[in-house]
Amino acid sequence: MIEIDVVMPRLFTEGARDLQVKLALESGSLTALVGPSGSGKTTVLRLLAGLEIPRQGRIVIDDSVWLDTYQRINLSPQKRSIGYVFQDTALFPNMTVRENITYAAPQNEPTLVQQLIEATGLETFVNQKPIRLSGGQRQRVALARALVRRPKLLLLDEPFAALDAPASQMLRQVVRDLHQSWGTTTLLVSHHEGDVQALADRVVRLVQGRIETDEQPSVMDQAGRRVERIVRIDYDEQRRIWLVETTFTTLQSSNPIWGKRSVGDVFYT
Repeated sequence: MIEIDVVMPRLFTEGARDLQVKLALESGSLTALVGPSGSGKTTVLRLLAGLEIPRQGRIVIDDSVWLDTYQRINLSPQKRSIGYVFQDTALFPNMTVRENITYAAPQNEPTLVQQLIEATGLETFVNQKPIRLSGGQRQRVALARALVRRPKLLLLDEPFAALDAPASQMLRQVVRDLHQSWGTTTLLVSHHEGDVQALADRVVRLVQGRIETDEQPSVMDQAGRRVERIVRIDYDEQRRIWLVETTFTTLQSSNPIWGKRSVGDVFYT
């Protein structure tokens, strides 16, 4: 469980007021933080990361206190178990893909580095430097680097914003697969409805520094399953995989069960 209760003065479009956010995030959940520009979304991420300090507040992660202004507790960013993916990736330009990921890894964890390289589909780019990569590839490197520390909290700040539609769809799938397989609690900031609908199991809307709504996206059924509809399905003979485009994302799978599915079919994830 991740609990955040913070108050911080900020200047919003309608004037100065306090950002006041109180949230409890279930472990393993993926929550989208949405709202208009300047509503305080990125500030919340920075407060969790320890990059900004609130006037008053408390942040507790699995009974570990990261921040308590009354008790004068404030762990440095280095001591907080977080992975942070920025919109601009912030990769080291003089390092290769493998070196960027390894730099953030715990000591003696080459297996973990290789697992993430494979999980993000970066095997053929491990010796390339960031300047030689596409925007989507750089974001996959940033995601692998953020996860290599096995953080308790993964913060994603508009990771899809600068990507074209195909790259964005591919990265969504990578994020969702890694979130599910690694069980990391994730907080995603996004302006794009497609990102939210494809990934989030909870949507919190901020307006002028206050929570306006807190709800599940409409694509979840009563059992808590995500409902998706197939809009295109093809088989790639050369790679022997199914390419499935749904209402919200694109999947790639070698599972023969997709051969029994058709456009318009509904399935649950």
